[in-house]
Amino acid sequence: MADKELEIGKVVAVDTAQVTIELSDQLKTMTKMTHESGIEVGKINSLLVIPVGSKKLVTTVTRVMIAEAAPEPGRLQTLNLTKGKRTLRATLIGTIDGGDFTQGISLFPSLDASVYVASRKDLDTIFGAQSRPDRFCIPIGRSVAFPDYQIKIDPDVFFGKHAAILGSTGSGKSCTIASLIQSVLEQSSVRRSRFIILDTNGEYRHAFQVPKEDSSEWQDANAKYKCLYIPTDPRDSAQQLMIPYWFMNADDHVRLFRAAPNVQQPVLLDALVMAKDSRSKERKTEILRKEVITEINRVLSLARGTTTGDARSIRNLCDQTLSVLANSGGLVKEMCNEHDGLTDAELRKAFETVRDVARKNIKDEGGKYEAYEIIGLEKRRDIDAALDGITTKLFQRRTATEKTEFSSVDSPRFYSKLEFANIFLDRAMSAHELSGGRVRDNCSTMLIRIARLLEDKRFEFLFGPVNQDWPNPHEPLAAFLRDILGAPAAAQAMEDTAAASAFPFYSRQTSKTSTDHNVVIVDLSLLSSDILENVTALLGRLILEFLQWLGDSEERGSFPVVLVLEEAHNYIKERRGREDDSISREVFERIAKEGRKYGLGLVLASQRPSELSSTALSQCNSFIVHRLQNPADLRYFREIVPGIYDELLDQLPSLAPQKALVLGESVKAPSLIEIRKAHPRPKSRNPGFMQHWTDEDSKYPDFENICKRWEGTAQEEQRSSADAGKVQADAKPATSTIDDLDSIFASEDEIPF
Repeated sequence: MADKELEIGKVVAVDTAQVTIELSDQLKTMTKMTHESGIEVGKINSLLVIPVGSKKLVTTVTRVMIAEAAPEPGRLQTLNLTKGKRTLRATLIGTIDGGDFTQGISLFPSLDASVYVASRKDLDTIFGAQSRPDRFCIPIGRSVAFPDYQIKIDPDVFFGKHAAILGSTGSGKSCTIASLIQSVLEQSSVRRSRFIILDTNGEYRHAFQVPKEDSSEWQDANAKYKCLYIPTDPRDSAQQLMIPYWFMNADDHVRLFRAAPNVQQPVLLDALVMAKDSRSKERKTEILRKEVITEINRVLSLARGTTTGDARSIRNLCDQTLSVLANSGGLVKEMCNEHDGLTDAELRKAFETVRDVARKNIKDEGGKYEAYEIIGLEKRRDIDAALDGITTKLFQRRTATEKTEFSSVDSPRFYSKLEFANIFLDRAMSAHELSGGRVRDNCSTMLIRIARLLEDKRFEFLFGPVNQDWPNPHEPLAAFLRDILGAPAAAQAMEDTAAASAFPFYSRQTSKTSTDHNVVIVDLSLLSSDILENVTALLGRLILEFLQWLGDSEERGSFPVVLVLEEAHNYIKERRGREDDSISREVFERIAKEGRKYGLGLVLASQRPSELSSTALSQCNSFIVHRLQNPADLRYFREIVPGIYDELLDQLPSLAPQKALVLGESVKAPSLIEIRKAHPRPKSRNPGFMQHWTDEDSKYPDFENICKRWEGTAQEEQRSSADAGKVQADAKPATSTIDDLDSIFASEDEIPF
């Protein structure tokens, strides 16, 4: 039973989310005196309880009112001091059942039910450490209404079901994120964590690392932080973010190069497949087989033509193919060995026969040129007969179990960017020209964009040095993911000097001092806005797909990762029209919908929730909301969260810095809290205008050095033309699908397909 000395009034109105309470006339002031202490009644955000049977409904006060009482009948001519009715408006937030508190309402109070202020025992049940300490274990601040109580979150729900930290600029979002992560890492029971922060403002390093004395190096601010900082500043080449371009999938390439769907996309994707398949001898034989079949199909198509030019074209195709077969070394024999009964002599004989048929009955007109006959029925039959045998054998494998593994366009497999740009794009266009159309004209804009990106030094972190290829290291994807996910080097890590000098992530993973990291900060503040969406999407997709490849359902979630997206509205924008296409929005909406199943949690931070994807934001189960003043942001946020919080949200425009409203399943009860201070703090303080304007020692910035960095001319690398293994940019483009195969096949060890 509730203590009668805590009773303050009765329920006079009930709806689906709120109750109206009329205070008792016995309550002379707005302070209730008890044997424990004086309790302020009617304080906004204070808690009240309403007994319903053996349970108690918990409400939070959202409005305090005095309603003027109606005058007494028959005494209208008498002047009286007005006496008003004191009422409270309170939102139903949860239920106390025995010694346990849960959010949500399953029953409602009756009219005239007694209402009590929450006792110390009630508060202990709602906020106290004894209430499910195994779940609610991470302190994030103190209750504003009840300063004696820490507010703790359930990390499994907060991170696993995604969270959003929202607020206007300067309201304290960055400090909240830093404080939250620090609180997790400082728990004595935490051995290892994985927080990846995509830092678009360059703020968070200062929250986890501090500069060493008399040194340009940094160290962890706390031994438990174990922070890895990855900058995008090209001046810090030893630590700089490098993401090899071959990690991109088909969609990444299409969006980055802005390939149009009808002609450009098929050409681009075919060129990528050829470039990736060119690196293996096993695949070279299959590529040669496909090229031979392509030439056979071209010959058969021309044999059904109706002009003398078709016969001349057949002869030229046969000559080119025979030249390639003659100069391909042992590759033709290897290909033939994979097909029963097929020999290289038979292959050459077939094309020689077709060439002779096409030249049959030609006339020498003045010794200037040969006049060919139209391919008639008899010649067509001879051509079909010559090619039928080898065609059948080329489509039959020696054994049904042998299977060549080919690259998908989505495979994160190495390919040469120079061979892709200078050879395979041309080959792909030539192949598509067989079906007619002005393929090269239609692809011209895409080719210009590709050339511009490959030659832009701002994108060297993605494509490598201009006019040079990156080395192909051993297991680069595994090394990159170990690095970005804070894992130490593998026990059997391979040493690759060339790769270690080209890729900082590879260097860190081959270092003998490699260790694990709890926090990985990817500083994107100097990244070009042209590519911010592409890079964030690539990082997010690689992490998600790695967790998907982790194993079956039993292993899902065994490697939980939290991805923190600072200023998320910059790359997870709400769709504004059919043409508003964003690869980063698609990736992070996918993570928001599917990430929980694989142990990938999202924390979205934004000062403009109205510009955030509603799909991503609606998947967030928990919210920490600082001051929001923009009407569009307030309206948008109200549409995202349940309607029962409407009156609680009315206080958002007036919140002070470091104060926030915490909502969602991860917290025991929706509360207005004072966020615990981050120590150290991120570099997000407001600039001191007056301090610098009045400082006699105030200095001017180094304009020249800053502008050199901006122009990309600072600390230019001197690249030697004698670098071993570098493919030069003057590679000649091919003119048909097989014209340059003789030069390509000259080396059996490497073909740029």
